[in-house]
Amino acid sequence: MWPIVHFADEPYLGRKQRLNRRRSHQGSLLMLEALHYIREAFPFWNASAGRDHVWMMLHDEGPCFCPLAIRQSILLTHYGYYSETPKPWGTFYDDNFFADKGFYRKFLGDPDRPTRCFKRGRDLVLPPWKMPTFWRKMLAEPSLRLPGGAKGAGTVAKGGGGGGGDKPRSGLVFFAGDLGFKRLKGYSHDLRQKAHGLYCDPHKVKVKNCTDFVYGCRPEIPQLCELWEPGVSIMLHAGGKYHAYLLDHTFCLAFPGDGWSSRVLDAVVHGCIPVIVQDESEMFFEGAFAAAGLGFDYADFSVRIAEDGLRSLVTTLKAIPQSRVAEMRARVLLVRDYFVYKDMYSPDADERRELLKAGRPNQDAFLLLAMALEARARDLGRLPANPAAWRPRNRRLLGLRK
Repeated sequence: MWPIVHFADEPYLGRKQRLNRRRSHQGSLLMLEALHYIREAFPFWNASAGRDHVWMMLHDEGPCFCPLAIRQSILLTHYGYYSETPKPWGTFYDDNFFADKGFYRKFLGDPDRPTRCFKRGRDLVLPPWKMPTFWRKMLAEPSLRLPGGAKGAGTVAKGGGGGGGDKPRSGLVFFAGDLGFKRLKGYSHDLRQKAHGLYCDPHKVKVKNCTDFVYGCRPEIPQLCELWEPGVSIMLHAGGKYHAYLLDHTFCLAFPGDGWSSRVLDAVVHGCIPVIVQDESEMFFEGAFAAAGLGFDYADFSVRIAEDGLRSLVTTLKAIPQSRVAEMRARVLLVRDYFVYKDMYSPDADERRELLKAGRPNQDAFLLLAMALEARARDLGRLPANPAAWRPRNRRLLGLRK
């Protein structure tokens, strides 16, 4: 929608009614146009009231702009924000779903009792697409091999095999990226700013009693580095060393950005245990691993820290037994292939085949997405729910047994 609504006077949707021209609002109107066509051209929507239909909403706070008329469908999104009282967290005005309450009331719900953005158990959070140049080398990295190789997948899925594979790492916890110093208040729920203020390296940054932002300096978030210790690396962009830092730390922080962020993907691709700090939000494919028959899910390969628990971050991570860390690291190596899309980069069949061989062969995000949607179909009564009808096949396709 961006090229249309910002670089041309028209066309734009809702022009006669003088509806909002901002890009996310226009996206909502475009989906309503698509719904109108589907209803008129095909019998399927009316047959199920749309419950077995799937819509993709991948912009920053995408599902928060979902029109009320298609809420009963399955939403595929990068943003699993399920708060009962959602509010806009992005700092870009065009993506503020409450900026135009008249529009919200007409198409999205009641602004006084806002619609939940994400419905757990129905909607699904997808990992974003990243070019193979980001992940291909890491999937081939010898130090990141799954314990026991391909034959060890079943053992790792059950919680065993944690003693081998990934080499020891010198750093405890890492984050690098935009710290909101040139943004409006509220970027990343203010979490990146607060984390840097607590854990910045005083040998590398200037300690100060406030945090820079676009309109000055915020005294309520001092940058004092008071809890820093060796092994803790929280910094502005790491430049060309980003991959090296991810490889050298046991835990990698996953904060929100303007809505969602790719940091869970970045962590697992490099064999780093993601530490999720984002309340009331599901992450990429959360729930899909268990639903597909893997036998485990996010609690077995990641750590969650409440947003108000940042001060105890290092203490919490150090308290995790090393045996548990080894199990989580092994499972990270098992699931990381499901965070990347191997079979879509090139129209060349030979290149696609080569990409599918990377890491655990034939395991990628497309496979888990298909299984997750199949699980939704079972929940809707469209397919047999008996595990005997699908679990053995799934485990075979997932490489857990022949």
